[in-house]
Amino acid sequence: MKRKGLPKEWQRRTLGDVGEYINGKAFKPSEWGETGRPIVRIQNLTETSKDFNYYDGEVDPKYLIKNGDVLISWSASLGVFLWNGGEAVLNQHIFKAIPNEKIVTREFFTYALRVVIEDMKRYTHGSTMKHIVKSDFDNTVIPIPPLDTQRKIVAILDKAEATQRLRAEADALMQDLTQSAFQEMFGDPVRNTKRWPRAKLEDLSLEIVDCPHSTPKYNESFAPYPCIRTTDLRDGFIDWSVMKYVGEREYKERVGRLVPTEGDIVYSREGSFGVAVRVPKDVNMCLGQRTMLFRPNLDVCTSEFLWALINSKGLYQQALKKTSGSTVGHINVKDVKQFVGFHPPLHLQAAFTDIVKEIEKMMSYQKSSDRSISVLLESINAKAFTGELVP
Repeated sequence: MKRKGLPKEWQRRTLGDVGEYINGKAFKPSEWGETGRPIVRIQNLTETSKDFNYYDGEVDPKYLIKNGDVLISWSASLGVFLWNGGEAVLNQHIFKAIPNEKIVTREFFTYALRVVIEDMKRYTHGSTMKHIVKSDFDNTVIPIPPLDTQRKIVAILDKAEATQRLRAEADALMQDLTQSAFQEMFGDPVRNTKRWPRAKLEDLSLEIVDCPHSTPKYNESFAPYPCIRTTDLRDGFIDWSVMKYVGEREYKERVGRLVPTEGDIVYSREGSFGVAVRVPKDVNMCLGQRTMLFRPNLDVCTSEFLWALINSKGLYQQALKKTSGSTVGHINVKDVKQFVGFHPPLHLQAAFTDIVKEIEKMMSYQKSSDRSISVLLESINAKAFTGELVP
């Protein structure tokens, strides 16, 4: 955080001055159970769909958390979270952050911690394991305005955050629109109430190849060859913000079976399985681990139709059955090939493709708007802790 030029009524205080930070309990796997209070681990904060483990024994009250508590993940994945899942037990590598409300309001404290953690993320960029040292954390200095000024700053930041949240909700609705259009035009692939001709995925594809069974050698610096992983596949689209890249030699080795081209479909078959994305134009992409590639047979289906079919609930249910009982979701390539869908007439698929393209034009516009909102929020956050936001 910037420290120069603060208004005279502001103070510079350490995080240790303005709060207490209690590390969670170091549970052993043997203590995990299926009843009792949920154990909150980092994965339960970063991925809300992750299942909880439970603990039904006695626990020191300092490890208990309730709705509204501020939590900080300080190892591996750095972040600040507001807990809203009821009474639970905190696992190690997460701080329960308790503000000194004589100095800071809980809301201002939370926003200030987010700024500190973002700074620390940049400081630890490139580290194999991001990790906060408690003594360094406690001694981090932050600017603290009077309580009344804190409340005014929080009111502005809340409005800015609400704007970002509404934009995210609009983005999610736009992504859902594709599947809504698919269902409206073609129906459910399992029930097939419109009686389209049945077809397996291998019947709709010219090629289906698995990824190389090796860990990619990623470049530390930018390289022109994105290596797509299961974590890059979100809601049917590529999340470029977390993409990793490889050099030319690694790229050539990984495309030995088939070079991905525009319109091909990448599918996640392990971990966060069952998500498909289309390879965009003019991108030299290769497959990371736990992914596979479909090349649509354009004589029977369009790329957009096959992509939406694979992302449909009907196909996901087929994938789910094949992963039943697995600790980590995993689907074999030979099973994926046998998933059953349908192929309506090509002229209807072409009409669906036109709809997808219009939706993606709107999504492109929204992404431009997202960037503008992000720049605005960065500016507001920067000013919030320098005395410029509230005179």
